[in-house]
Amino acid sequence: MCNQGGRQDFFADLKILPGNADAIAAAKDFANKPVGWLVLTGAVGTGKTRLLNAILSTWRGQSRQALTSAELLELWRAAVERGDLGPVFHGYCIASAFVLDDLGAEKSTEWALERLTMFLDHRYNRALPTAIATNYGRAGMEAVLGPRIADRVFDQGTGLVRVVTLKVESFRKEAHAHH
Repeated sequence: MCNQGGRQDFFADLKILPGNADAIAAAKDFANKPVGWLVLTGAVGTGKTRLLNAILSTWRGQSRQALTSAELLELWRAAVERGDLGPVFHGYCIASAFVLDDLGAEKSTEWALERLTMFLDHRYNRALPTAIATNYGRAGMEAVLGPRIADRVFDQGTGLVRVVTLKVESFRKEAHAHH
């Protein structure tokens, strides 16, 4: 059996712990078969961005995007200034697969919330493969981004969204600890 054309396993060097094994398995599944939404939640430094990067690396050569929500909003603001928001916004909405990091960490204005809602609604309603990382659970996201976005991101009823929480200590803390 071929090893998928010599494709590298970008998950191979991840430190698997009891609190992140489910998230690593879910990310690997999503990377190999991007269907529906994968939402990774957990505290700062628990490896969510690293998992998103492993997913993206696995998708080499496909139409894909990976941005933090703050970067995405900045790109949309720049497009407004250039007068071409429509096509730019639409391009992100229809990307074959999208990775959105740090959802909820952006500075939310009414305009930003409206854009994020439209973007996530578009991808949700069309079941476009989307991986999201956030430090918030459902209640926190609802407080920061409103009930509509929280309802999509933490949808547990339709089978579209898989939510996995990383329950590990910050890897950044561990790197500084002297054992």
